Amino acid sequence: MAATALIFGAGKTGRGFAAHLAFLGGYELILIDKDPQLVSGLRAAGQYDIRLLNKEKSIYTIRPAGVFSIDDPSWLSHFTTTSLVFTAVFGNNLEALAASLAPGFEKRYSENPEPFLTIITCENFTDAAGLLKKMVLGHLSPEKARWVSEKIGFSESIILRTCLDAGPGDSALTVRAQDYFELPCDGEALKEQLHIYGLKPLRHFADQLRRKIYTYNCINAVITYLGAQKGYTELYEAGNDPEILALAEKAACETSIAQLAEFGFNSEEQRQWVSAAFAKFADRNIPDPIGRNGADPARKLGKEDRLIGPALLALKYGIYPEGLLKGILACFAYHDPDKKQQISDLIAKKGLPAVLQEVCGLSMRDELAQLIEEQLSKTSLHGEE
Repeated sequence: MAATALIFGAGKTGRGFAAHLAFLGGYELILIDKDPQLVSGLRAAGQYDIRLLNKEKSIYTIRPAGVFSIDDPSWLSHFTTTSLVFTAVFGNNLEALAASLAPGFEKRYSENPEPFLTIITCENFTDAAGLLKKMVLGHLSPEKARWVSEKIGFSESIILRTCLDAGPGDSALTVRAQDYFELPCDGEALKEQLHIYGLKPLRHFADQLRRKIYTYNCINAVITYLGAQKGYTELYEAGNDPEILALAEKAACETSIAQLAEFGFNSEEQRQWVSAAFAKFADRNIPDPIGRNGADPARKLGKEDRLIGPALLALKYGIYPEGLLKGILACFAYHDPDKKQQISDLIAKKGLPAVLQEVCGLSMRDELAQLIEEQLSKTSLHGEE
């Protein structure tokens, strides 16, 4: 009898990546979600397709063994016996998920306490696993909390596969997914050795997660925001523009040298990260809108995020962040259609020092703030010299 994997969150990442890896590893799948329409649709269809965004347009048909609403206690019996759980619910839903999981831990403790359980968070949310564990423990008695700490491994993962909604001609349940099958995770958080398809346990995971943000997300942001300035609507259009690529490659070099100095990464591994990022963002098989990648620029200008963080690290090691500054200014100028208040409007209203403090966590005493001010004095936020 095949082992069973539970996936909490049957959205694009849950059913298009986590479920796909479990399926390829021979697991039977139980999908659990809070959206009644999605649950009823999956139940009625009995299956859904994952269509890879490659030249062959490869299709995998997934037939879950069960689909449940998070409010339906029927999934509790599966939670009691499983050895593998994925979560893909978005970070702002972790608190609600922890409350829903608490009865599952109570039942498992009473009926099947000895086997280890691995929970892998697929949230693209910093410290999702640690936060989920903390919230779960808050619902349990001290005795059961000790049991969770001994038997349950909460491991955070790094999501590098792009998953998109169904395309023209697809069933509404179809997920279009990048042809990528690797899931790095926090190896030191695992309670036992796992043999899960595509899983790549890593040591020193906090540094590895920082590498993802400062490399992969950084290159994405530079290409995205410079692409928006040129009027591109698809990421691959910007990812194949020679002028944008030249600046993105400068930014990649700046952040890579700084990270090698700060974290002691292997230089060949870092080169592979950079190469994989550029290959993905130039892939014409992946229809990934600029608008999706550029959304919420204020969050992406945070002090520890993909643009300001690498630029600060570069300056720490005496590297002038020329490419990174171009990306930062393009992010400042980005018009986010989903936000009423644009960064450029905030600067006009409050002044640059206030915006740098509130959005980027920088004071005008910081070298990076002074460089941003200097660059802004030479150009408008609409890219006019």
